[in-house]
Amino acid sequence: MNKQEKSAERDIFRRLADGTLSAEEFAGVEQRLLADPAFRRRYVRAMGVEGAMHEAFRFPGTYRESNRRRLSAVRVFVYGGLCAALLLGVAGWSFVAFGPRGPSAVYESHASAGTRPVAIVTKAQLASGGMKPGLRIKPGILKVDEGQVQIEFLNGAQINLEGPAELRVHSVDSATLVSGKAAARIPPGARGFILNTPDAAIVDLGTEFAVAVGDAGESEIHVVEGQVDVSLLGSDGNTLTSQRMSEASSLRLTRRPSALERIDTPSVKFPGVEAQVSTTLEVTEEYSQAVRASRPDVYWRFDRLDGGLVPNEAGADFSGRIHTHPEDASAVVVGDGVARFLHSDWPRRIEAENAVPGLNRESFSIELWACLDNFHWATFAAVVPDSISDRNLHLALLELPYKSSMVFTPGSYRFMFRHPAGDHGGTNLFTNGDCTPGLWHHLVAVKSPNGMKLYLNGKMLREIAENAGGDELPYRLYLGELYEGQTDRQLSGSIDEFALYLRELGDDEISSHYRAMFGP
Repeated sequence: MNKQEKSAERDIFRRLADGTLSAEEFAGVEQRLLADPAFRRRYVRAMGVEGAMHEAFRFPGTYRESNRRRLSAVRVFVYGGLCAALLLGVAGWSFVAFGPRGPSAVYESHASAGTRPVAIVTKAQLASGGMKPGLRIKPGILKVDEGQVQIEFLNGAQINLEGPAELRVHSVDSATLVSGKAAARIPPGARGFILNTPDAAIVDLGTEFAVAVGDAGESEIHVVEGQVDVSLLGSDGNTLTSQRMSEASSLRLTRRPSALERIDTPSVKFPGVEAQVSTTLEVTEEYSQAVRASRPDVYWRFDRLDGGLVPNEAGADFSGRIHTHPEDASAVVVGDGVARFLHSDWPRRIEAENAVPGLNRESFSIELWACLDNFHWATFAAVVPDSISDRNLHLALLELPYKSSMVFTPGSYRFMFRHPAGDHGGTNLFTNGDCTPGLWHHLVAVKSPNGMKLYLNGKMLREIAENAGGDELPYRLYLGELYEGQTDRQLSGSIDEFALYLRELGDDEISSHYRAMFGP
């Protein structure tokens, strides 16, 4: 420190002792005391001097030349230390009261290192952060102090936890609400999911329901839709008694005596499970320029329709035609830069109006952005023969598999190629459980005569080198559906910026496309 800095610091300490510092100056001293050990030492010495001077003026007879050394060594140190402790205490109190707050939600895993995640955070509405969508949840404890956290299990079950609350995640099929309130929505594919309370087990029969656990352990259960079986558990963990609840019914579980009691309305306001809202992908001009520079053969941007068709921005051929059933004409919606696919009881898809000749002559690359509503078996893109009799056979698929006999990490994307086109077999590449419903992901699948590659968010995750067959046949493109006349593996979600290249995209091209989406 130079002389000017030392003088300014002494002036700060003197005015602090006099109580004449401004609020801004006092806050600055607090911050330096918390962050700078050397400043704290100088502060203690200065406050010691101020304390000694105060004592000398207040009690003149006690301050003699003979005991100056003793005063400076004992009283000054003690007085200064007390002043430092006092100010540090004030600083700590003000930091807690007015400073940044701790996280509103905390997750603690109790699983071993090799355990796979069983759920994913899909929404986080918190007072002070601490958790973001995309967080993978292994068996463990999730605590929410203030706000809401919604998680989706890899079987599709969704739970929205409202703080203050604590949820213990056991597996992909079960969890326990220890305290607080939670809402659950269980799709048909996750039927049988069990949500426990401290004294009960709620077994889903295909429904949406809500649960509250009070401080004394009493629980309330309300069925919004469908049915659940509620079991009151004994001390051995087995069912003492059970009841089936139907839509719009409520139940209270008491502990002393243990009983299941029907009630007209819940005594608490329950949260609900929030549906994923498909957002528009904010595509930069740099991204579209980068894609055009790579010269795609098909480029669907979904920002407009031309004569009822999705125009191919890369040429006159291969516009996309929307196929829906008259009973559900709005199952596919194109506009505002996104193709939105809704669940339907009827076949629906976007299909290239013309078959693509020579698509599998040598190499091809499929590039798109995808956003799922929830975990389900979802087909993003399919390549099928042009022959009407063979359109339920597949040359290539880019999809999210779900509850399959194949071995893969749940929540993984899949690129499949088989030659000749068929209904089984082929070679698969999987990512590693990277899908998060409600978030956009950049996918690129590359087939070349030398093998296959699968990219996620600009990075190559899987590659296999093998002889991949080629031919001169024409092939058709489907988006959002696997089969022409069936509803298997329908996508519920959105696709944007679809591009097909009749060549192999390079690593640098793919990573530059992804980076261009977010600007410099």
